[in-house]
Amino acid sequence: MTQTSTAATTLIRLSVTAGTRRADLGLPGGIPVAEIIPELARELGQLHLDTVSQGFRLVRHDGIPVEPDRSLAAQGVEDGFVLALEPAGDAVETKVYDDVVEAVADLVESQFAPWTAENSARTALGASVVFFLAGAVALFTARGHGALVVAMGAVVAALLVVVAAVLAHTRDQHVPAAALAVVATAYAAVAGFAVTTHGSVWARPLLYAGAAMCVAGISGMVAVTHYRSMVGASAAVGLALAVVGALTGFTGWAVAGICAVMLAVAVITSNLLPWLAISSSRLSTHPARTEAEIYADAPRVERAAVRRQVRLGHQLLLALSMATGLVALVCAPQAASAGVLGTVLGATAFAAVLLRTRHSRTRSSVLVAMVVGVLGLAVVGVSAALTHPSWRPFMGVALAGAAAVVVALALLAPRSRVGLGRVADALDGACLVALLPLSLAAAGVF
Repeated sequence: MTQTSTAATTLIRLSVTAGTRRADLGLPGGIPVAEIIPELARELGQLHLDTVSQGFRLVRHDGIPVEPDRSLAAQGVEDGFVLALEPAGDAVETKVYDDVVEAVADLVESQFAPWTAENSARTALGASVVFFLAGAVALFTARGHGALVVAMGAVVAALLVVVAAVLAHTRDQHVPAAALAVVATAYAAVAGFAVTTHGSVWARPLLYAGAAMCVAGISGMVAVTHYRSMVGASAAVGLALAVVGALTGFTGWAVAGICAVMLAVAVITSNLLPWLAISSSRLSTHPARTEAEIYADAPRVERAAVRRQVRLGHQLLLALSMATGLVALVCAPQAASAGVLGTVLGATAFAAVLLRTRHSRTRSSVLVAMVVGVLGLAVVGVSAALTHPSWRPFMGVALAGAAAVVVALALLAPRSRVGLGRVADALDGACLVALLPLSLAAAGVF
């Protein structure tokens, strides 16, 4: 296969099968699949009179067709995948077997992707992150030892930032570097919690933990070279927690009221993030305003620059979405403990997060909002049931009813509903408008 241009950016090394033929190829991951299918058909000798008029399609090992108008990378196709080139019409069985062992072996080889070294690396990274976080939790439970826990947490956080810098600058391991930099903020938070053990953990200990997270997050941003917005999101979370701790520790206000207001602010901020991401990408249409500009040649659009700016803007959007979602989830239990108004506030806030997904296109942004919204509603319901025992039957019925609605709308009758979409738009606006009044009422301001 020839690589048409450097715009293909990355070659994905995989196998393509067609009938009895198989080829191990490096395919460009950044161009639409439709542009490489003719070359694949020629490479595999499939340009026959009885099939060429139908066209061809690629099918993944799990049976999912590859969309022709999108790139391989955008559809999650990675190194080691096995794709089948089939006629665009009904699948045609071209192989005849006289041995079931051969049939099974061919099926396994062509329909299931093998475990690769990249999968091992990702698994190792995930395991290390889990073990590090478990160690941070264990260290937090020993925060009563004071200076010892502070020293251990600070040293581990500093070492993780140093390792992240080494991985990013000398090994080009950008994802592990960013992951370890984020984990460093967890150990910094543990060190902050152990600075003082007097009073509520939501007061000065939370202030010191949030401040330590900010320092570790900023240090991590300096250490890594990629995914800086993801690392910086942990610093934003630390700043929000420090604000909550400062207000609780120095003003004497109820922590439930402060968390209620912070929950509303986090959700409202999350709805402003698309505008912030677009602004940060520095993309502009530069409309013509004078006659000379109207008749002048249109400036050339640098595709590579646009791609880079859009990618950075999308990363910033995801990072801040996760940051605001985490702040909302942390504040949700305390907000629900404020009573009926706090529980209604939590349900309204996370309903607004779920309704926001109707305006999102990318899978990652929808996934983040769905996870935050669903977890938030569950946390609010469980927290309300734990803090208000008399509500437990009602909360159980409410959560079960929400699950039944999801099953009915998304699984039993999955279709587009124009009327329901209009209702969702109205509810989205109503939820956002109601957040601030509900939060102030839950905080006891009026």
